[in-house]
Amino acid sequence: MRQRLRTGFLAAMALAGWCVLNPLSSSQIALPSQAPSPQTPAAPGAPEKTEYTLLFTGDVMLSRAVGARMEAMKDWSLPFRLIADTLRGADLRYCNLECPISDRGSNLHHLYSFRADPRALEGLTTAGFNVVSQANNHAYDWGPEALLDSLSRLRAAGIQPVGAGENALAAHYPVLVNVGALRIAFLAYVNVDPREAAAGVDRPGVAWLDPAQALADIRFARPLADLVIVCPHWGVEYAAKPSRDQVDLAHQMIDAGADIIVGSHPHVTQPLEDYHGHWIAYSLGNFVFDQESPATHRGLMLKVTVRDKKIANVQPMDIRINSNYQAALAPADEHSAQHPMAEKEPAALPPSK
Repeated sequence: MRQRLRTGFLAAMALAGWCVLNPLSSSQIALPSQAPSPQTPAAPGAPEKTEYTLLFTGDVMLSRAVGARMEAMKDWSLPFRLIADTLRGADLRYCNLECPISDRGSNLHHLYSFRADPRALEGLTTAGFNVVSQANNHAYDWGPEALLDSLSRLRAAGIQPVGAGENALAAHYPVLVNVGALRIAFLAYVNVDPREAAAGVDRPGVAWLDPAQALADIRFARPLADLVIVCPHWGVEYAAKPSRDQVDLAHQMIDAGADIIVGSHPHVTQPLEDYHGHWIAYSLGNFVFDQESPATHRGLMLKVTVRDKKIANVQPMDIRINSNYQAALAPADEHSAQHPMAEKEPAALPPSK
């Protein structure tokens, strides 16, 4: 039965794929008005732009103490004030949005339940985020109504959500984004409970990280775009390294056609890996969060340079979160001299406490 469902799902994706092979040639991503548009037409006779900068950040949570601080200071862009200029200097910006943005739904009373005030969208647009993942363990904290409302509000603000949708097909389908002449396919997944948040054939939810399905999704997305970017929400909270299973799956994703993998969930940074010329960031840590441990106040931002439709350089940039829950570039004297590379076969990790 499961095999028949999977076969039907893949067949539906293949059929839908015919609809996206050509229509994006002239359309562009909707950018917030505060962000400099990468779509400004070139002057007549000017050479076509061939180099783009993409910025990838870690976990962004705009509820709980972060939301309370924004409301108290009457500034819904507060978390991004110190780094907005850096973000807006890129051609595309991405984060893992660790909460629905909604005033709807019912609290499902998970251990921690997050839901951000809709006014928090102002901060995301001020910072210029174009793509956000909702494939995480908190996107469903207030149920399907809040999740669907969040997806709708993000799209209305010109921000493309990935990894969640009205059903499994929508949640797993690649989000295709044009940045000038560059076409990017985003895929996002989660394998952190609650499992009931997974989207079904006729049920809203998130894209669950089933390895076979994810590899099939990557192979489907490969011919649709110049770059395929996979964003898994996985691993063990506060662990210093990825597990062997994560490393193996990341390698399989690259082998299937992913150009770069940008992971989240542990809330701390983990080593970067260069696998056959492709970068894997197992965890970028936090970007905006209100956790207490000093290790969660540090994160990484990846600056990815794309030249001639290929990733030419990946530069990790250290992030610090201050007492107002604001993300900022770390001072030069605090930057790590060298970011550690992942071991090829890391030891199995103990369960999170």
